[in-house]
Amino acid sequence: MPTGAIVLFVVSAVMIVVSGIRLPVVGKDLAARMGIGETATGLFVLAIVTSLPELSVTITAMLKEGAPDIALGNVIGSNNFNATAIAFIEAIFIGGWFLGSVDARRYTRTCWLLLALTVIVGLGVLFGAAIPPWAAVLLFSIPIVVIFLVESLWGDGNEPGGGLEESETGGPSTSSLAGWFVVLSALVIVGGFLMAISARQLADHTFHWNGAAFTLGQTFVGTLFVAVATSLPEVSVAYGAIKRARSLDIALGTLLGSNSINILIFALGAPLLMLASGGESAWSSVSSVHLVNVAGAVVLTVLVLIGMTSRWCTGASWRPRFLTALMIPVYLVCLYLVRRGFPW
Repeated sequence: MPTGAIVLFVVSAVMIVVSGIRLPVVGKDLAARMGIGETATGLFVLAIVTSLPELSVTITAMLKEGAPDIALGNVIGSNNFNATAIAFIEAIFIGGWFLGSVDARRYTRTCWLLLALTVIVGLGVLFGAAIPPWAAVLLFSIPIVVIFLVESLWGDGNEPGGGLEESETGGPSTSSLAGWFVVLSALVIVGGFLMAISARQLADHTFHWNGAAFTLGQTFVGTLFVAVATSLPEVSVAYGAIKRARSLDIALGTLLGSNSINILIFALGAPLLMLASGGESAWSSVSSVHLVNVAGAVVLTVLVLIGMTSRWCTGASWRPRFLTALMIPVYLVCLYLVRRGFPW
């Protein structure tokens, strides 16, 4: 058993969770001082920061390891884990229904954006191997980048709402808040890098069970171990936004914004791999098993979308959370099918 990798995994997890829980408190106060709304803070500022581990793992897996399956498993697996985390936020949220309490206008747009990007990824997995690498980049990477840029430049990402209480006017100076934000962000990023490294070490290890030797496989490792490792910043920041910063917008915005950025990272990495390898594109060399992850991502995003826009259960005294409860079995079924290498 690789003891060193396990120790590194645990230490990195503690680093990420402790720093991530504190980060949205500082980020919310700093954004308020700079006149940035909570929605923009979650969708852009914290989403970008917490996606840096995915960026590192995805680019490293493509360019250094030549393992696009780990890269795509990391991206879509992280997105599915982030979406499923909403179900757990519903469970811990005190005082109301989480998805039913946010201002759904901006996040509805984000969900539609995610659905569009995810469908393009699915088409890339399905048809990428059948067309030349340069054509795959044009058909799949370029539309993702264009859609993301159009949404970022012309989307209305500054609607108010979602906070549980007003920001305090006193407290540390702006420069002090900025310093803490940089330090906490660095700890989250470093923790994500170290945790991803330890996860890869565990994935390469040959395990023995009942006399049989086996490894976990790139697609499954990317989907579960690496994805969960690099998603801990988003989840811990979202949890901290609820429990410490008291901001629903930061929590949901971080999760959904990170999912969009993760797909953009893979889309940008695909042409880089083609240039570095002399012609091979990530779209043409990933396993069709990823279609399971893509289908799961579509279902989970639709559940989030319906949960935000439906108010059919907010009046019930026991506040049923049927839609978000479905996220957990969807996520687990996807993991099971990926581990089995479901044929397509």
